[in-house]
Amino acid sequence: MMKYYIPEINLRDVRNKNNIIQKFENIYNKEIVVEKLILSIDGFYKIENKNLIKYKLIEKNYNYLTNFIENYSLIGIDFYEKKIGEIFSIPNENNTINIEKIKFNIGKSENYIVFEKTNKKITDIYFLSKKKIDEHNIFFNNDVSSFINLLMSN
Repeated sequence: MMKYYIPEINLRDVRNKNNIIQKFENIYNKEIVVEKLILSIDGFYKIENKNLIKYKLIEKNYNYLTNFIENYSLIGIDFYEKKIGEIFSIPNENNTINIEKIKFNIGKSENYIVFEKTNKKITDIYFLSKKKIDEHNIFFNNDVSSFINLLMSN
């Protein structure tokens, strides 16, 4: 999956909007994923089927597109979570966090806007898609444009 950010979208401004997630719920399909992660300096860990599994986040490349939609730029990050394997101990220096990922899409589209919340506070906003930044896919552009319009509306 590709993760996309629009640098002109200010996280603080979105947090200050009343009921922004509820506005998305009224229009788009919603999916919620809650992950409990154990973070350490050498990767992160998830409990899967009563086993402790170590992962590393691998970011392959970055792309930047100016004037993607109107006056908005687009930063694309090609990433994946590499499964290292089952482990039996966690480094002493670690921190446990719960991340709630609230994903919205239009119809059966595979383009999403994702709100990540930690401690009930929005901590990240990004878009997910299987499309690459250089494919110039009209459906991706239309979906992201629709999400931006609702995000920036009062």
